[in-house]
Amino acid sequence: MLRRRLLDRLDLPTLFAALALASVGLMAIASATAEQPGRSGLWKTQLVWLAIASVSALVVMAIDYHIWAEFAFALHGVGIALLVAVLAFGKTVGGNKSWLDIGHIAFQPSEFVKWTTCLATAAFLAKRVTTRVRFVQAVQLVGIVGLPMMLIAKQPDMGTALTFVPIFVGALLMGGLQWRWVLGAAVVVGLFAPVGWSHLKPYQRERILLVVNPDLDPSGVGYQVRQSKIAVGSGRVTGKGLFKGTQNRLNFLPAQHTDFVLAVIAEELGFIGAAGVLALLYYLLYRGLVAARSSQDRLGTYLSLLVVCWFLGQSAINIGMVVGMMPTIGVPLPFVSYGGTALIAVMCGIALVANVRGHRFVN
Repeated sequence: MLRRRLLDRLDLPTLFAALALASVGLMAIASATAEQPGRSGLWKTQLVWLAIASVSALVVMAIDYHIWAEFAFALHGVGIALLVAVLAFGKTVGGNKSWLDIGHIAFQPSEFVKWTTCLATAAFLAKRVTTRVRFVQAVQLVGIVGLPMMLIAKQPDMGTALTFVPIFVGALLMGGLQWRWVLGAAVVVGLFAPVGWSHLKPYQRERILLVVNPDLDPSGVGYQVRQSKIAVGSGRVTGKGLFKGTQNRLNFLPAQHTDFVLAVIAEELGFIGAAGVLALLYYLLYRGLVAARSSQDRLGTYLSLLVVCWFLGQSAINIGMVVGMMPTIGVPLPFVSYGGTALIAVMCGIALVANVRGHRFVN
């Protein structure tokens, strides 16, 4: 009976699009790591993570999203506790203390917390906000979204912390935030911008300046973006062929299987391949909007739209990094970049959307 109910509620177009994206990512990861000593088998590891992520997504879909919402704050509390544990016992990788080791498994709690933040925020909006979000409720939203952001920023993983901003902005807009508050917040941000700038590390300032001056330090802080642009441009329309990208295979392109995997796809599969990836991402966002529109209640609408905000913001940051329109801040491309925790998180995110869509005829 459970299997029948699950099959009836499966949103197959959404799931196929997500798996297609993950499959393209697997191919790109295999090509990106083929010539790297000790990393040539990472695509197999990613395949295992994809299997775990798929099972996790099925579990998320099998349980009614209203039940998930009932446990939203408990799950979010677990996520925040894990972030605190990271600061105390975490492992430092690439300058960020973002990982927890449990036995032989290392995972990144900040990716899991993106999912719990969407869940907790949607539950809060559906239960507590009846008309327009009031000042006290806005402060409470700052707590739900801002606390994990602050803990992640202390790792210090500013890139991941910034991916929570679209979720927060989306929550305020969905809650009917008044424009005077938006203007007030913009004035406050403008006033404190010089203070924030003074607290950035020198390399962070240089990465921001690189966006307005692409020729800044081409062999240093600008090297990664310059190589990414060369890879994207050299792919032309149809690409050099899978496993034949020179920027990728000759190791000119740093982080080619993680943050810059889209540059590998653009070099080897050309504009057509990169556009195909973007089309699949767009389709998933569209399915999220369709699920929000067809939802039977506000909880489903908020949940779908917040996942859309999460995926849209993270994708925009990653694509902007690859083409030099955003600072390099270490954000993976959803479903495509290498990383087990990130893959499980986005698969569970799209499973929430499919869950809402699957319950559209349930009274």
